[in-house]
Amino acid sequence: MKKYFLTFFVFIALVSNMFAQNQATDMTYVLGDLEKMDKLQLTKVYLNKYNRLVKISPYMSFGVIEPKDPKSLRIPSHSINDKNMANYKKKEKEFNKVVEDNLYNIIPYSDKKDIMDAIMFMQETIQKIESMSERIRNANMPEVQ
Repeated sequence: MKKYFLTFFVFIALVSNMFAQNQATDMTYVLGDLEKMDKLQLTKVYLNKYNRLVKISPYMSFGVIEPKDPKSLRIPSHSINDKNMANYKKKEKEFNKVVEDNLYNIIPYSDKKDIMDAIMFMQETIQKIESMSERIRNANMPEVQ
C-alpha cells in the first residue's frame, strides 16, 4: 500500500511541476510583475521565454507553432519527414538544455532593467508569432459550405 501511495504522490508532484512550467512559459507579464522579482526569478522567466521562442519560431510559416508530426504541418507524412522532425525536436531540447545550463548563472549579471526589457521584447515577439501563425492557419483553412 505504501508503494502505491508513494507512486501516486510522485506522479502528482511531477504533473504539478509540468503544469507550473507550462504556465510560467505561457504567462504574460507586465513590468510591475517583473519589478517585484529578483534577478534569479527574472532569469528563469527570461530563459522560459527564450526557450519558447526557440520552440515556436521555426514553424511560423506553417501557421502551426507546435506541430506534433508532418501531417499537422500539412506536409506529407513520409519516413524522411518524420525522421527530420524527430531529429529537430531532439536537437531543440538539447539546445535549450545547454542554453539553460550555461546562461542560468550568467544572465543575473545583467542589469535588472535590461533583463526585464529583454523579457518584454521576447514576450511581444512570441505574441506576434502566435498572432501571425493564427492568421496563416485561418487563411489556409478550407471554407465550409
